[in-house]
Amino acid sequence: MMRTLYRVMGVDAHGRHEEQASCYTTHEEALAEADECEQMFKGVDFYVEPYEYKEPKERTYAHPNSIDGWEDMYPQED
Repeated sequence: MMRTLYRVMGVDAHGRHEEQASCYTTHEEALAEADECEQMFKGVDFYVEPYEYKEPKERTYAHPNSIDGWEDMYPQED
């Protein structure tokens, strides 16, 4: 399931874009955070950007004790 969320992005004097905060459900919440950040961090411009959030899928492996999948890629010889 995908849903639209909002994140607050900042642009510093050197033109670098950095994410300040994310996972806001409404544009108004994110905008309030961006305004607060502009008060706190002088010289950094903040803006709100929407993005699509997709719930992560649970990974399953063939070997029941796998943690990262290595057991599936390199099976143990018994």
